[in-house]
Amino acid sequence: MVSARVLGTKEFGVFSFSLSICYLFYTVMSFGLDHLAVKWVARKNFERFSTIALTNLGTTFFGVFLIFVVSFFFNMHIFLTLNILGIGFCFFSVNTIIFSYFRGLEKMKFESFILVGQRLILLLTSFVFLTINKSAPAISISFSLSLFLSFVCIWVIIYKKKINLFQNSGLVFKKEKIVSVLKEAFPLALVSGLGIIYYRIDSVMIAGYRHISDVGIYSGAYMVIEGIMLLVRVIMAATFSRLSQYGNIPDIKFYALYKNLLVMLIILSLILCSIMYVAGEFIFDLFLGKEYQSSVGVFYILLLSVIALYPGTMVTQALIAIDKQKIYMYIALTCTIVNILLNFVFIPQYGIQGAAWATVITDIILTVSCMTYCSMFFKKRVTNKCA
Repeated sequence: MVSARVLGTKEFGVFSFSLSICYLFYTVMSFGLDHLAVKWVARKNFERFSTIALTNLGTTFFGVFLIFVVSFFFNMHIFLTLNILGIGFCFFSVNTIIFSYFRGLEKMKFESFILVGQRLILLLTSFVFLTINKSAPAISISFSLSLFLSFVCIWVIIYKKKINLFQNSGLVFKKEKIVSVLKEAFPLALVSGLGIIYYRIDSVMIAGYRHISDVGIYSGAYMVIEGIMLLVRVIMAATFSRLSQYGNIPDIKFYALYKNLLVMLIILSLILCSIMYVAGEFIFDLFLGKEYQSSVGVFYILLLSVIALYPGTMVTQALIAIDKQKIYMYIALTCTIVNILLNFVFIPQYGIQGAAWATVITDIILTVSCMTYCSMFFKKRVTNKCA
């Protein structure tokens, strides 16, 4: 919000556009390995985690290389922003794998301490760099610097507390094990990539069909939506390990946890969206200013996505926990194709509001499809047990 207000819609559009490109390549960096790490640590297979961590280093550097290559297709302003952000995403990817280890052990204090510190550093450095230079590369430096400092802090804490991440399994390069990890992670990587495409491709397409300032206005609305979505991500980060444990042999324990989370998240989404619907215009006026008044209408449309995605996020994680990531992959592939087609139709005719409606429709399809499959899965298991 600080960046959006200070930079204005044009420069914030450049930053958001570059951020969307980096997120697209973050799929290559993470390759779905974070979810894989949580699952195998939760199941006490630390040797598998070691292979996952080593694989992550390779995919991370390859992703950064791709960002560097793609940056040559843009002007110098975007080139600088992309490459500075790319360095930050490198640290982001490695940090996430380490956090995944502790999520698997259900020890969340470590991650919460680091992330709070990283956000504070980001806020402080944003003020400093934006005072020096009100540009997209300047805010990108603060983004990457905060991630680098959090990376350093993580390893200082690990070293001082003598935390053995790999528990005698070591980081040994074994080709067959890495190939095995990549094969298992591929559906998750594809799902992650497809998800990022249909969450980020709209900014890229708006830049192509409209103006970079429209990207800034749309991103202003989407940024607030992402803030609302943080709560469900925190909840799932705290519960995915337990879902993975129960999902190894899904029975009544898994179903009870699944059902309770589903009901809780539906109710929570309705409460949050009701509050934000009432307070939306005030929030945009207070934090973003008059330049972003066009974002308010887009924000109200995107609130419908929140209602779909709060339960949807949990259901997609449940599919991964019961080793049905391929089903999730097929659903995500269908939704991505639908989203891109809708953007092609809606953006030229309806602009940024069209992009918002494309996102909402896709999110509803994703959630309903995953919930339908889970319902059929549990019904089938109950029927088989009764038989």
